[in-house]
Amino acid sequence: MQWGKVKNILIVILVAVNAFLLCNLGVKQWQDWERVRELQANLGELLAGYGIELDASFRLPGDTVLPTLSVDRSRTSEEAVAAAALGGELERTEREDGAVLLEGASGSLEWQADGRLQGECATGEPAPEEEKQAQRLAQRLLEKWGLASDDAAYTADGLSVTMTGTAAGLPVFNRQISLRFDGQGGAAVSGLWSFGTPYTTVQASGTACVASDALLAFAANGQDCTRITSMTIGYRLQSDSGRRLQLTPTWKIGTDSGDYLVDCAKKTILEQEN
Repeated sequence: MQWGKVKNILIVILVAVNAFLLCNLGVKQWQDWERVRELQANLGELLAGYGIELDASFRLPGDTVLPTLSVDRSRTSEEAVAAAALGGELERTEREDGAVLLEGASGSLEWQADGRLQGECATGEPAPEEEKQAQRLAQRLLEKWGLASDDAAYTADGLSVTMTGTAAGLPVFNRQISLRFDGQGGAAVSGLWSFGTPYTTVQASGTACVASDALLAFAANGQDCTRITSMTIGYRLQSDSGRRLQLTPTWKIGTDSGDYLVDCAKKTILEQEN
């Protein structure tokens, strides 16, 4: 048999195999889509029993497994932020509850033991008069103070601007810093923040984040809402020890009455302030 004919036969076989594999992949994807659609329909019926409906645009997220992460508190980074924001020599006062008050020429900042920050300072900049100016100024100040990261996102509401960040490529729903400008060259600072790279502390299989379980736990808890609009997987930052913070896998459920956080492992529900 001539080589040209053999080559043509091989090409036909390869095309047939690829077509078979693509067909199997398409069937599998269709079956997966059908299962998700059926699960969402069943969930809709169960939620209706609690007086809650799924919005027409709602799409049930896929289940996943996420590790619990830890991040060390950095007193050095906290003091560096205060030095950049307040200027001059800092007066440092440690409280019995683990909080540290840092006072400087332009105001004061307090880092609490759980990573929360609050304080007031003079910005040294002209006061913003509208929302876009406030957002630009907040971004510039937070970058100057060493708080902003490459993945930082900003949202503005009048003269109040909030910066959020991520961990391991996922949102951290309560990790945010807010600046509220007073219109006279000053700003109130508040929020919860962390520094450094998160890491795992134990070898474990991680936490199963099952969307349907979280939805049913949410509905059964009797929340004051009638419609669920969205659902997102991410983390929640919380206190672990005096020198460490913990990132816990968490679902964020958007509803017509606000956003709620559902712990993936414990199924406990926390209202997320907007």
